[in-house]
Amino acid sequence: MTHEIHMHDELGSRLSDGAEAYCFRVSKVDPYLSICEKVVLDFTGVRSANSSFVNALVSGLFEQHGAQTLGKLVFRGCLPTVQVLVQTAVDLGIIKHAERVATDHCQGKRI
Repeated sequence: MTHEIHMHDELGSRLSDGAEAYCFRVSKVDPYLSICEKVVLDFTGVRSANSSFVNALVSGLFEQHGAQTLGKLVFRGCLPTVQVLVQTAVDLGIIKHAERVATDHCQGKRI
């Protein structure tokens, strides 16, 4: 099953509020990652976004779930400027996940 989220319909054409992105991720994206084969974030119609918004939305997903999220999450319709922000957020989230895993491993925690 694939779950599609149309960012423009949900949040408008200008995405800039990191707190709003976090709340949106927790309520509208996270729950579907565990039950769907694919989750599509469709940015068609989104004219601008900032790093605060994209990091809160995207980085947190990869920080929480790790690089395997790349196989489940699809980004569609991104303008080049948004695409750069998304790629940076993905990289940041994967780095944070790896750091957390390493820290937990060193402290003897099982994750």
